Amino acid sequence: MALKVAIQKSKDVSLWKEYKDTEGNVLAEFKIRGDAYKPYRVALERAQNQVSSKGYNVSTAGAEDKLYHELLLEAAACHLIAEWKGVFFAEDGKEVETPYSPENATKLLNMGDIGVSVWAFVKTNAEKIQAEADQAKADALGKSPSSTDGTPETEG
Repeated sequence: MALKVAIQKSKDVSLWKEYKDTEGNVLAEFKIRGDAYKPYRVALERAQNQVSSKGYNVSTAGAEDKLYHELLLEAAACHLIAEWKGVFFAEDGKEVETPYSPENATKLLNMGDIGVSVWAFVKTNAEKIQAEADQAKADALGKSPSSTDGTPETEG
């Protein structure tokens, strides 16, 4: 008798997805991680724990504190987006192709005029990517027989 365990080196998944306008024109491409990516899950937990850690005393809120939705956008920017192509920032009358960085992604989602739309696109695709990866894993493993169902074995 032996217990065989497959050690998973990485269960992180990511795919390139095209961000399109309403006419179907590709505006940019984003490499998006599945939403089970551990740093993203940790960031969400931290955002959710903000109220309990900072307390309910609203009089102590300061300019450095972030709104809950800002934390959610930042979590997606830093952890769900892994790379991008074709993103330009228009500042001071100039359009500049901007390389991906967590800081630039945060700027896109929090300060960009279409930031919430891009966030919804990223979040929806992260959920789909993870669901597909989880399903592929389940299909590859098959339904494993239970090693125990909680009832004692009887020999007879």
